[in-house]
Amino acid sequence: MRLQEIGTASVKNFVAASNCWFGRDLSEFNFYLMPLSFVALPQQTQAVVLNQEEKKFLAFIDNLEPDEEDTTSPYSVCVNIDIKFTRSKAKDALGVNITNNPNAPEVRLTEEQVQERYPWEYSRLTSECLKRYKDFKRDKKYHFTRKKLARDRRFGYLRLLDPGKPKGQKKPFFNPNIMMELDKHYKKI
Repeated sequence: MRLQEIGTASVKNFVAASNCWFGRDLSEFNFYLMPLSFVALPQQTQAVVLNQEEKKFLAFIDNLEPDEEDTTSPYSVCVNIDIKFTRSKAKDALGVNITNNPNAPEVRLTEEQVQERYPWEYSRLTSECLKRYKDFKRDKKYHFTRKKLARDRRFGYLRLLDPGKPKGQKKPFFNPNIMMELDKHYKKI
């Protein structure tokens, strides 16, 4: 990640310097850097041990980073990369699917992103079902269907109540898209 931040800043600085020094606008070249999370890493790698010069270089880079961002400067030491998935109707938008495939590129979500993606608790899901379906009941059918759909990452996410306790209690949260699947099991009002 650090390499990606420094590399992105280097490309940004090169474009800014070319414009400043030579009056050359490089926007026609579309410098896009692929985030590291989308690059398939090798299955086996050798350990990387930093020598003293490399450790000093990383410490030097860390010291160059200002405590607060200077928005007036066209140059950066590092550029932080934040990946956020949003729904888009653009023709050239990339498709993203949640998968359990161990060979798929890995993307980690923060707690805030998880809460944004799965905002409903059991009580909210049940109340939405009561409003939406005329034949809805809190019975075995509902609980079986809900639990089955909750295992699908498109519709549910099982979160630890205390992330600091990996063996602690878990609670399911739901994506509102679960309603489209429940539409197949109940009659809408």
